[in-house]
Amino acid sequence: MSNIHIKKGHDLNFAGKPKKVFGKLGNPEILTVSPLDFPGIKPKILVKEGDEIKIGTPLFSDKLNSDLIFCSPGGGKVHKIHVGERRRIEYISIQLSSNEESESLPTYNENEIKNLKTDDIVKQLLKSGLWYLIRQRPFSKIANPSVKPKSIFVTANPTAPFSPDYQFILENDLSGFQEGLDILGKLTDGDVNLVIPKDTTLKALSMAGGANVHQFSGPHPAGNVGIHIHHIDPIRSVEESVWFVNLQDVQAIGNLFSSGEYPKYKYVTIGGSGVSDNHYLKTRRGMMISDILTHNKIDDDVRIISGDLLSGTKTTLSNSLGFYDDVLTIIPEGRKRHFLGWMTPGFSQYSLAGSFPSKLFGLKNYKTDTLMNGSKRAIIPFGQIESVLPMDILPTFLIKAILSRDFEEMDKLGIYECSPEDFALCTYADVSKMEISEIIQDGLDFMEAEG
Repeated sequence: MSNIHIKKGHDLNFAGKPKKVFGKLGNPEILTVSPLDFPGIKPKILVKEGDEIKIGTPLFSDKLNSDLIFCSPGGGKVHKIHVGERRRIEYISIQLSSNEESESLPTYNENEIKNLKTDDIVKQLLKSGLWYLIRQRPFSKIANPSVKPKSIFVTANPTAPFSPDYQFILENDLSGFQEGLDILGKLTDGDVNLVIPKDTTLKALSMAGGANVHQFSGPHPAGNVGIHIHHIDPIRSVEESVWFVNLQDVQAIGNLFSSGEYPKYKYVTIGGSGVSDNHYLKTRRGMMISDILTHNKIDDDVRIISGDLLSGTKTTLSNSLGFYDDVLTIIPEGRKRHFLGWMTPGFSQYSLAGSFPSKLFGLKNYKTDTLMNGSKRAIIPFGQIESVLPMDILPTFLIKAILSRDFEEMDKLGIYECSPEDFALCTYADVSKMEISEIIQDGLDFMEAEG
């Protein structure tokens, strides 16, 4: 077991941290699936409105790879297929029946799982519609099932604001975890790397079989999979492929093979100062945010974010939580700018750079909002970005290379190791107010298009 301590970064101490209790949740009537949750997918609809479907019935496939299908998380009938501008499929809604049925899938015991062949596992994951749970770097898209990765990463120590404590989740539900690790081990000739917190007490994590266990400690983004890949098995070229899977999705894969059931549930956290109760919930996959918050109260004029505070996506009550997200963040909108705020003492202002006295005393449970506290300006190389990025990368030079479309320079500066979420804290800390995560994504899109 290796121990790696990250020094660069920052833990944002914001109000609204989820308590380790499970809140109440009602039964939903509608579930939705959005192809927009899966980057790079061109959906081909396989159902029509009014069709009777089961849990696990294929809803759409990828036009570029017909083997890659996406299935219904609920049983009932197709309620609506919503088409947006330029005939883009925005979501498919499913009206649940009182007696949901599931598609039948083969089951395997522990010994059978360990003896499964790689091709059989790939076929089962594709047929069940769960292959999308496995993603790859570079580009952070759904993994290519025809390519073997050099390694696979499973992260169990998220450090982003309001992220779930996976140790707490596994203490309540260990089903499928070890089986999932055994299955992932069949998909690579390299290592399955399980990254856990240094202070973990759960033996299921620290003594997990079929994986190399690594302990990471330090401030955010020490829990990001991109940081783990960088320090354990870095990507040196576009030809190299590393896969990664969320810990809950490892359980989903394991349960699929051991029970033959399509995974209906996932654990999420409710965080932020814009909501009355911050806690954990066991939700249906594809559940609308309005149903998730049925027994909760949100303030007026808030921003709802699917995902964590730094890298999540702005959404609404009528949408579902993103299929890769396990955090629902709600914070107040920042409508008022502080008059001459840069001249005030700043005892109550959050500061990463130490420009306010609050940096010395520390602010606990700071009620953050969406205010940028300034306008966009020229790139100012103060070193603030570098101080919160624990990667051997020169972010300022990489940003300039992306903006100037310098293909060779982007390659040399390590664009293939990057993902927007790894630069989300840089975006927050940047005094130039640049949308660094968007710039990184733009650079990745450019490199992928250029081949």
